[in-house]
Amino acid sequence: MTLFSRRTLLSAASAALAAPALIAADEAAPHSEIAYGSDPRQKLDLYTRPGLKGAPVLMFVHGGGWSFGDKKAVNALPGFAERHGFLLASTGYRMAPDVNARGEAEDIASAAAWLFDHAAEHGGDPHRLFLMGHSAGAHLVALVGVDPKYLGAHDHDPSQLAGVIPVDGAGYDAPLQMEEAAKRPMLSKMYQAGFGAEAAALSPTLLVKKGGHYPPFLLFHVERRPDSREQAHKLADALTGAGGKAVVVSAPGETHMTINHSMGVAGDPEGERVAAFVKTGRL
Repeated sequence: MTLFSRRTLLSAASAALAAPALIAADEAAPHSEIAYGSDPRQKLDLYTRPGLKGAPVLMFVHGGGWSFGDKKAVNALPGFAERHGFLLASTGYRMAPDVNARGEAEDIASAAAWLFDHAAEHGGDPHRLFLMGHSAGAHLVALVGVDPKYLGAHDHDPSQLAGVIPVDGAGYDAPLQMEEAAKRPMLSKMYQAGFGAEAAALSPTLLVKKGGHYPPFLLFHVERRPDSREQAHKLADALTGAGGKAVVVSAPGETHMTINHSMGVAGDPEGERVAAFVKTGRL
């Protein structure tokens, strides 16, 4: 099983080097920074606009291998939200080595709970809250959408989410990924920092149970075989097998980084697919 190709890793490194320019451009979009916890990373950026009322809420969770990244890296999403009438939130969270994926998921749930409780004050509809994440962020939104203990700590439940949109994640079955990562020191270090000995307990695919009440999932993957493609399909199969709803969408021609950078650009097919889901709640 090939986790990442050398080309993909080089693309990721190039994108990381380019991140400051992307962040600087995104800071032009008006937003408010709001603390949902006491840690400096426990803050979200809320992209509000005058006259917004009862709007669907899209909460974005950045990637970065569970170890790095920034909530400012929203790329085209502010303009996307404005065009389609959404309230956009981009959340920060604690990262490894301070916490593993469990602590990160706890933060994502805390940010979502804040939006459940306060989105209406900023023009959003808390009954139409969608979680979207890229890469490690895709894993985290899936985990919060599947395991009820995270939102349950805030007297909420995953079934209250209008939808979950994981974008090219590959950690939904972490033990499977870690088998291959063990052969590659850099990837092994990344997964060990994110999961450690808790891989199975932090794997959305392995946590889906029949009789569970799950929000609908719209999963995107690029053609990174077998990891992102197979991982997306296995999670979707687990959800539908348990009576839930899930659709998997392939993004031909996109890479792990370009699907994130182009998401929400006018005319981008993946962004338009997300917009249709968020507007209607239907897969």
